[in-house]
Amino acid sequence: MNLNPTIDQILISLKHEVLFGKAYLGIAKGLAAADSVVLNTSRIFFGLTLEACLHMSQMFAAKLYDKTSGAVTVKSLLAAAQSQAGLFKHGTPQEISAAVKEAEARTASLFLTLKSVQERRNQALAHLDPKTVVNPTHLDVSAKLTLAELETVFSETGAILNEFSRLWQHTTSIMELIDDDDFTTALDLIADAKHAQADKYESEFKEPYPYARPLKPKSPW
Repeated sequence: MNLNPTIDQILISLKHEVLFGKAYLGIAKGLAAADSVVLNTSRIFFGLTLEACLHMSQMFAAKLYDKTSGAVTVKSLLAAAQSQAGLFKHGTPQEISAAVKEAEARTASLFLTLKSVQERRNQALAHLDPKTVVNPTHLDVSAKLTLAELETVFSETGAILNEFSRLWQHTTSIMELIDDDDFTTALDLIADAKHAQADKYESEFKEPYPYARPLKPKSPW
C-alpha cells in the first residue's frame, strides 16, 4: 500500500482541518457571547459544548502543524510541492519555490501561537501532563492563547492552502462551512420560548415575570 499521499489528497485533508477548526472556533465564540438567559436553559449542555468547541479548535490547529513523525501537515504540503514543482500545471518551478518560501514565512510568524497550541495539546488536550495535574492553571501563563490568535492560524493556513490549490489545480476555496452559524437559529428559538413562558406567566398571574427575559426582543411572529 502506498502511504505517500498525493498533493490532491494533502490539500483536501488540510482544508478539512481548517474548515472544521474554524467552525468549532466560531461556535465557541458565538456561545461565549450568547445571552446568559438563553444559555442557562441548558447550562451544562451549553457549558460543555463551549468547552468542547474550544478544545477541538485547538486540536485542529495542532494537527495542521503536528510534529509527530509521518503526520500529514502543512510542512508535508510544502515538501511535496518543492519535490514535485515540475508537476504543477498552473505555476512554474520558480513560482512554486517562491510560494513555498512565502508559506514558510507565514508559518514562522505563527511560531509563538503554535508553540502554545502544541503545549496545550501535549499537556492537557491529548494527554494529561503531571504539571497540568499539579497546577491546572499553569498553561494560562506558560502557553497563553487567545481566540484571535487561533483565528489567525486558520486564516493564514487557509491562505497558504489556497495559494497551492491555485497553482496546482487553478481553484481556490472559501474557507468556511456552509451554515456554520446555524446554532444561532437554535438560540433564537430558545429566546422566543423564554419570552412565551414569561408572557404566559404574566397573563395568568397578572404581575411582572419575576425572572430575567432574554435580551433579544421576542420575534414579531
